[in-house]
Amino acid sequence: MSFFDNVSSSAGTENAKVDTYITEAKVKQGSTVSGEVYVLGGESEQHIKGVYLSVMTSVLIEENNKKSMEDVEIQKVKVSEPFTIAPKEEKTISFSFILSPETPMTVKRVEVWFKTTLDVSFECDPRDKNYIHVVGTEAAEKILDAIQQLDFPIKRVVTLKSRRTYSGVVQEFEFYTGGNFKKNFSEMEMVLISDSTGTTAYIELDRHEKETKDLIANTIDRDEAKLFLHYRYSDVPSVDEITNQLQDLLLSKVR
Repeated sequence: MSFFDNVSSSAGTENAKVDTYITEAKVKQGSTVSGEVYVLGGESEQHIKGVYLSVMTSVLIEENNKKSMEDVEIQKVKVSEPFTIAPKEEKTISFSFILSPETPMTVKRVEVWFKTTLDVSFECDPRDKNYIHVVGTEAAEKILDAIQQLDFPIKRVVTLKSRRTYSGVVQEFEFYTGGNFKKNFSEMEMVLISDSTGTTAYIELDRHEKETKDLIANTIDRDEAKLFLHYRYSDVPSVDEITNQLQDLLLSKVR
């Protein structure tokens, strides 16, 4: 049985169909992602200007006291040059590229997916959608582990628009406070931003829960974030060391 017997993504029976296979669906921020795009020709010969892979997520939009979700493109990669595909011809295109370190981690309800698009000369272009599981950089994962060691359970994770990043997207974590800090703060907010050299955690502490509050992502855009940790990939401490550094940082807001 041909692989294309199972392909369901199509822009009509007369046009080319496309399906994407990802070698490893669990990918680390800033690491290599690879796979193959399969294209099946339609009823007639067709010229394809290019095949594109877009890394997508949804961001929370808050306007006029209304919340909505909007799909945004984090990264777009061209994986083929122009080609012509004959009727019912099967074509396989291998790809490999570095996933943007700004890609959100798929925790809680955050989703990331690949959208495969054929650039063709008609309005309804064939496309395919594949979800991936994104884990953080070594530094990002260790920071989250350190926060868990300090007994800060995750309350909510949202992906937001931001002017601070190249992709225009940041991921904000909200934590309940626990342990020694429960009497001092109601919750902690953190934004993790990773680039090609390292990961930075921007942190904000709330003394009282408020229904309406300024998101930490907004304070970062205004260069107002007061607490942060930064680790270069070449020098990431152990989780215990990060836990101690984070605890000292938080204690500085209590004293």
